[in-house]
Amino acid sequence: MINNSYTADTNTFGSPTTHEIYTNTYVGDKVRIALAPTAVAPVYQTAGSVGSDLSCLDRVALMPNQPVMVDTGVFIALPQGTAGLVYLRSSLALQGIVLCNGVGVIDPDYRGTIKMLLMNTCATTIVFNKGDRLAQLVITPVITPQFTVMTELDNTNRASGGFGSTGIS
Repeated sequence: MINNSYTADTNTFGSPTTHEIYTNTYVGDKVRIALAPTAVAPVYQTAGSVGSDLSCLDRVALMPNQPVMVDTGVFIALPQGTAGLVYLRSSLALQGIVLCNGVGVIDPDYRGTIKMLLMNTCATTIVFNKGDRLAQLVITPVITPQFTVMTELDNTNRASGGFGSTGIS
């Protein structure tokens, strides 16, 4: 059960307000999916896994440095207030495979098949067979607050310090 709500008594700019920024309720641990005729359903490999494995729908050859869209054949109906995050399996990263966009994001209103854009960074072609596990799907609660445009933001000790501003190790 997820019940996310946040109420601010004052906003970050010091103005007193009382409004609900986000409210969402998701109750249950079931997510509806549909499968293409030969697709493999997502599977958690261990009792402690947070990601369920996604498999390729068809045989696919990844030639060096050529992005390829890989279909899982899995359709999903995520509950409002959640998102599906698709991560490459770490064992594939060891082989030089990358998920081109780093992490795939599945919105709760998307009803197409889960696909992933993969690329082989090695010098030789790598072949995956139908049903090979390529990625993991993590379903997580998300917030979608309304944005308020301000002329300036409050200051912090870090301020605008970004890449490497707190040290490199």
